[in-house]
Amino acid sequence: MTDNDTFLGNIEAEEAILGGILLDPQAISIVADMLPVEAFCLQAHQRIYQTALELYQKDKPTDLMAVSTWLADHKLLDEVGGTTKLGQLVNRTVSAVNIDRYALIILNKYQRRQLVRVGHEIVELGYDTTTEIETIFDTSEEKIFNLTTNKQDKFQPKLISDCLASVFNKIEQGSSPAYPTGLTDLDSLIGGLIKQDLIVVAGRPSMGKSWFACYLADYIAKNENKPVVFFSAEMSQEQLTKRFLSMHTGIDSQRLMHNQIYEDEYDSLVEGLGNLAELPIIIDDTPASELTPTRMRSVLRRIQSERGELGLVVLDYIQKLGDRAAGNRAQTIGKYSGACKDIAKTFNAPFVVLAQINRGVEGQSNKRPSMADIKDSGDIEQDMDLGLLLYRDEYYKSDTDDKGIMEIIVGKNRNGATGTCKVMFDPSIGNFNSLNTE
Repeated sequence: MTDNDTFLGNIEAEEAILGGILLDPQAISIVADMLPVEAFCLQAHQRIYQTALELYQKDKPTDLMAVSTWLADHKLLDEVGGTTKLGQLVNRTVSAVNIDRYALIILNKYQRRQLVRVGHEIVELGYDTTTEIETIFDTSEEKIFNLTTNKQDKFQPKLISDCLASVFNKIEQGSSPAYPTGLTDLDSLIGGLIKQDLIVVAGRPSMGKSWFACYLADYIAKNENKPVVFFSAEMSQEQLTKRFLSMHTGIDSQRLMHNQIYEDEYDSLVEGLGNLAELPIIIDDTPASELTPTRMRSVLRRIQSERGELGLVVLDYIQKLGDRAAGNRAQTIGKYSGACKDIAKTFNAPFVVLAQINRGVEGQSNKRPSMADIKDSGDIEQDMDLGLLLYRDEYYKSDTDDKGIMEIIVGKNRNGATGTCKVMFDPSIGNFNSLNTE
């Protein structure tokens, strides 16, 4: 421990907290969730508090006898100063009445120590000329953000026994790791949109990729009431908003794009405006040349901090990103797909990424795309957990029996089956419905 650490600590408050825990069996419950072990300045105090926490988590008492016995059994009693130290903590404490106030004092000192540490780390980053400045900004912002939210690292290594306990609790609660799409046949095939999955939706132009992304964003925002973030490198905020508005009003999207509506549509327009305004959909139309994984992470951090757990992240579309003059586009796109997968995992949300299909499929007799047809695919297929390919037969054949139908081809499914399902799709207003198979 350095002199600065001592200056940014409060030994008396630490002793009062520990004394209160040893005196009052209920005291630990007041501070257990708010005070991490590292908040204590002295290592001996950290060890005593850690012991009390372990006993508390096992529903065992945390009094003087219980703590001293545990430390002695684990040959740690001398390390903390022996029974003499524990006795002093008890003797110097009258009661645990103000333990929450002392905890806030300790937490404040701890956060100041963290701020000093992070400040030094950021200074070192500033001197590191081997790292790109964008990466340095992202790392620095994340370090400061984690301090202000008191965020704990959720990616700490864990014993499988701890993982099993978490898994069992979720199974027992019956909580689903996925969000349904509202399209029955699709949900039966893929099991919904799974949190932390990278979901690539690919198709040729005019197949309905953006409409499908809008549908998923709208459905999850409406039914899960969780923020949905839509990164639109393709359309402007106004254009994308009009698409959502068309879905909610039934007004033809082409006319909405040109601000043309019929007199008898005003009531629907007003109602749609009201309903859409209630949904937690956030649109970011940063130009493709400036939309980087660093920027996406920064935006998502702020939204998650302000609004809570994310419901869905959407990117329209991945081939718009990066330097288009770069020699190896597949490699460039592969870096973006890998970053999108990391973002999905970091923010515990499904990430729907739209992608273009190579025009080569236009020369095939069967124009249904395959995973290999994704443009500049690179590592996209490897990174994705779920690959959905969109196809509309009526786009190519005016006499098809499948008018108003979209085929959703599940080309890859890391967590389930592949196959094809059909849904009703109206491209004029972006309306999707399950196909009536009766």
